[in-house]
Amino acid sequence: MEKIVRFGEDYHDKFSTKAYLDKLSSEIHLIPLPFIHQFYQSFAPEKNLKILDVGTGPSIINLISAAPFASEIVLSEYTENNRQALRQWLEKHPKAHDFTKFFKYVVIDVEGGEEKDITAREKKLRSSIKAIVPCDVNKDPLLPTEFMGEYDVITSTLCLDSACYSLDDYNAAIKRFSQLLKAGGKIFIYGLERNTEISDPCMYPVGNEFFRDIRLSKEMIIRALEKAKFINIKRVVSEFKTQLSPDDPVMPVIYTAVKQVV
Repeated sequence: MEKIVRFGEDYHDKFSTKAYLDKLSSEIHLIPLPFIHQFYQSFAPEKNLKILDVGTGPSIINLISAAPFASEIVLSEYTENNRQALRQWLEKHPKAHDFTKFFKYVVIDVEGGEEKDITAREKKLRSSIKAIVPCDVNKDPLLPTEFMGEYDVITSTLCLDSACYSLDDYNAAIKRFSQLLKAGGKIFIYGLERNTEISDPCMYPVGNEFFRDIRLSKEMIIRALEKAKFINIKRVVSEFKTQLSPDDPVMPVIYTAVKQVV
């Protein structure tokens, strides 16, 4: 039986927040938390960064390393179900997902901290998150008007590949990111590089549903960043690799760049 591949507005009622969080908890290395730690270490001793995370999903784990350097963090997410999961964690709701294992991994294993530092980091992250807002990377404005200011840092993890409908949309989304960054601000994008010579659709499973990804190559991503006036573009291949078939490798890659000062 042929799979039904979801995309776009299907996320509102077909994307299972619980199934995604369950999968995330079983695959702690799915998100490159050590690389995120290294990225924020480059800002030391800065403590007042204004950070925007785009396409946060229902998880806060990619912001754990950001907390010590942030005075303000804005989380932006497409679906209300995922935003509700974020609010539940922020407000310590009884039904909130437990991210303790991720805090322990980052604070102790990655950063070399102690048990007592875990609670302190959770508290610091909660106090730094100033808003949880809707976003749509394919539209202008990307965020509600009152949050369309300039940020020091924009991060996006496993979002653009699945949110954008085409390469043109991806290029436009990167340009929107650039418009929200201060001159000299930094971007961190974690996404997937694929074989663009294959026409077969890309997809990823969440629970019993499959969601569409677009095919992006190294060259496409770098061109998108350059056209949006980013410089000092750096690319790091994550240790986590997978493939849909022997001829269709999937390469998880981190890109960082700086918005050009004009």
